[in-house]
Amino acid sequence: MTSPSTHYKGEINGQDKSWTPPKSALIAIGFDKVRKGRYFTLFAPRQSGKTTYFQLLLEAVKEEGFTPIWISFESLKTVTREVFYRDLNNQLHQELAKHQIQSEQTIKNPVELKEFFEQIPQSQSLVLVIDEFEGIPDSLLSEMRHAFRQMYHRKQYHALHSLILVGVSTIAKLVTSSASPFNVAEELKVSYFSQTEVNLLLEQYVVESGQKMESGVIKAIYDNTKGQPGLVCALAAHLVETVAPDKTVTMADFFETLNYFLKSKYDKNILNIVQKAKQKKAFMCRLLCLTTAH
Repeated sequence: MTSPSTHYKGEINGQDKSWTPPKSALIAIGFDKVRKGRYFTLFAPRQSGKTTYFQLLLEAVKEEGFTPIWISFESLKTVTREVFYRDLNNQLHQELAKHQIQSEQTIKNPVELKEFFEQIPQSQSLVLVIDEFEGIPDSLLSEMRHAFRQMYHRKQYHALHSLILVGVSTIAKLVTSSASPFNVAEELKVSYFSQTEVNLLLEQYVVESGQKMESGVIKAIYDNTKGQPGLVCALAAHLVETVAPDKTVTMADFFETLNYFLKSKYDKNILNIVQKAKQKKAFMCRLLCLTTAH
């Protein structure tokens, strides 16, 4: 049985769906859009289970005969036009090579980007996922948007069947205009775990591992994380791997873990929350302390 830390660290095993709360409805919606050849956006905050969602979605589209490829615009915001297109070219060629697809086209501008997909046999039915799309240089957004629009309306000439743009904040407005194939109403969102999903997640662990949890522990994990996937899995992993590895997990064990995370643990999720809270100090003081920040 895989521990909670497997999901928490973003390490997903395609043969082991343990610690993966079902998001079958969202996967079905995404798959339907892909099947229909839509170009759409997806809002997936960091540590929201995005990696898991995409693995399951892309596995599903691959089983139906589509060819999924994944690239990222992370860290490209300030690069030059030349560097951006060189990186885009390299990523696309590397991803296609995984599927034994070759292209002689080098991409240095939007026209060559369209030609790149025109040279690939349409039978490949490519599904392109661009992660961290908001990392695109501002000066190149308009021309990329126009290129996608032209490709969307000329699908009979190229292999790009569906396109998914992913952002860690909503990017629908970024790519929605009269010159865009994206519809703001079609944006999908990978949400935090619901209480039901957290229950299913941890109850699955209890059944498969045989390690019991006292009544109230699972609810306490949800109440103190509000379903933030990274924190849910981090708390659960610390409980079953460090605090109570070989016994029933008690509420006392939970409070020990919670105290560790609040006072000692340097967790990137918590540090990120604290950093954002500091940026809104006055609001946080009103929210938490009912006082005015000084």
